[in-house]
Amino acid sequence: MIQQINIPPACPLRPYIKAYQWMGTPAVFDDWVEERILPVPVSGLCFQFGRRLPLLVSHGRREKEVLPASYVLPPNTKPFTIHYLGGVQMLGAVFHPAAFFELFGWSQNEFTDRTVPLEDTDGRQELLVLQEKLEEAEVPEKMAKLLDAYFLQKLKGKREGNPAIKQAMGALAREGGAVQFQTLLKESGVGSRHLRRLFNQYLGMPPRDFLRIYRFYRAYWALLGGRYSSLTTLALDAGYYDQAHFIHDFHHFTGLSPQQLLEREFKIQDKVAWKNGGM
Repeated sequence: MIQQINIPPACPLRPYIKAYQWMGTPAVFDDWVEERILPVPVSGLCFQFGRRLPLLVSHGRREKEVLPASYVLPPNTKPFTIHYLGGVQMLGAVFHPAAFFELFGWSQNEFTDRTVPLEDTDGRQELLVLQEKLEEAEVPEKMAKLLDAYFLQKLKGKREGNPAIKQAMGALAREGGAVQFQTLLKESGVGSRHLRRLFNQYLGMPPRDFLRIYRFYRAYWALLGGRYSSLTTLALDAGYYDQAHFIHDFHHFTGLSPQQLLEREFKIQDKVAWKNGGM
């Protein structure tokens, strides 16, 4: 399983960048490991190091593709699968929703559910130089300092945030994702077509897809945290019409029912507790 370390960015960057995430698994396995990754409606940059063994990604029924050494972390509307043999080392800069467009000016719908190498973007020259510096730094903490320096420079030329997007994101933050489309539309102060164009540009997907993912995560974390009295209550609190709609979405994103996911998580926790001498 891939391990992860989160490193906070410099203070001026925190309204835009959620975290720098170092991910890796130094062990090498005999067989391919597959991990289902839940969709994340945010963007960023990712750099791989070492490149000893290939890291593959597959989206649905599309053929597996080898992830490039550096690429744009795309907004995802659907789950995908990564395949690896171990020896994985990578560093990602994960942005808050809509912030990536403000710093780079790249329409996010050009990247949705795709893997675009950094060398195929109009920022390739400076980003490939950054990648070389990151490889020389070797340790995550030094890499984070290099990312800080790069993004602080980018911050000087950032675009002004769009008022409609800011209002929509504010409504989502206040309600924790349990917002209906009509509420979002009213808060944004623009028409539905205009809001759809802005969401595609800033977030890589239309509002309904974005809301669907946010609503799912609200329910997902409540389920894992045990913050519910029944699945019906959990579904309604997360903004679902009823329990059936919640279970349908849950299976769509995780491939499991809520009960199956809980059973799997408890098995993992039991193994970890046993290895550490109990709880």
